[in-house]
Order: sequence, then C-alpha cells, then structure tokens
Amino acid sequence: MGINHIGIIVSDIDKAKAFYTAALAPLGYKEKMSFQDGKVLGFGAGFAPDFWIAGLDAMSAHGSEARHTGEGQIAGVKATDANVEKRPTGPMHIAFNASNRQHVRDFHKAAIAAGGVCNGTPGTRPVYFSTYYGAFVMDPEGRNLEAVCMKPGFWAEPWGFLGWATFGLVLGGVGAYYVQYAGLL
Repeated sequence: MGINHIGIIVSDIDKAKAFYTAALAPLGYKEKMSFQDGKVLGFGAGFAPDFWIAGLDAMSAHGSEARHTGEGQIAGVKATDANVEKRPTGPMHIAFNASNRQHVRDFHKAAIAAGGVCNGTPGTRPVYFSTYYGAFVMDPEGRNLEAVCMKPGFWAEPWGFLGWATFGLVLGGVGAYYVQYAGLL
C-alpha cells in the first residue's frame, strides 16, 4: 500500500494556500478540509485530503506532541510549547501523480505563475523509468514539487486514445477493403 497522506509546515499559511491552490488545481486538487481557523489545510484530488499544510502557529505544527483521540481531537498539545522550536519543513521532494501528460504541463505552468521557480521543464525522464514524464518546480519556500505521469505517451497524451482508436478504425477499414475487393481471405 502507498502513503495515505503527508503534511508539511509552512512559514506563511496564507501564501502557501494561494500557491498550492493554484499549483495543484491542474491535478484535480482542491482544499478539502480546514482546521484551527485555517491554520491547517488539507488538499486532495479524490474523496479525502492526502496533502496537508500547517502554519507555524498551528497547534502541534512540529508534530511531536500530537496524540490524536478517537473524536479527532488532539490531546496533550499546547498551542505554544517553549521546549519545541517550530520551523517550516525544510528541503524535500514531493511528487504528485498526474493522470496524463497535459496535466503535468498544466501543473508546471500554474505553479510558476503562482510564484514557483522552474526546476525541470516538462518532459520524459527515461533515466528514471522508460515512460516517466515529469515537471519540477521549487515552491516559494524551496521545496521541490513534481507532477509525474507514468503512462506511455500513446495513452498519456490527450490525443493518445483517440489517435490509436482512429488508427485502429482506419486499419480495420483498409483490411475490410482488401478482404472485400482484393479477394483476400
């Protein structure tokens, strides 16, 4: 089984919300949940969030003191704890799945428009995997974000299925012509 969700700490929750809302929209992500008056936000492309951001002033932003109860409450956590330094999550690489290559390109364009910095233009990366197609952007706090599509090009491009289906119909028509008029079979 894969990872269920991941969370990062950001230095400015409002700026991070604006960036991630815009950058992840092409991948189908939306804000799904909000806690602590918007200090903790969950984003997801499906039913539930799988990517979380928390501001520095969120309770248990450091994550070490959190004890979650069955009611969804955090027990034993103080809003401020002098013994634990709260700081943004440092450099890391987070890759988001894209359903096709156009979504990878759209992610790259949207993330840069929202304030990200290009860290790798959309394209194939056969050194990783033969069908790997990805794009990389550094978020405003220096994290390496990626959108990746692992499908082969003929399935992963918007024209892919239509192109192959059309090719199949043409090939079938040519075959039928030869069967009927050329006396084959």
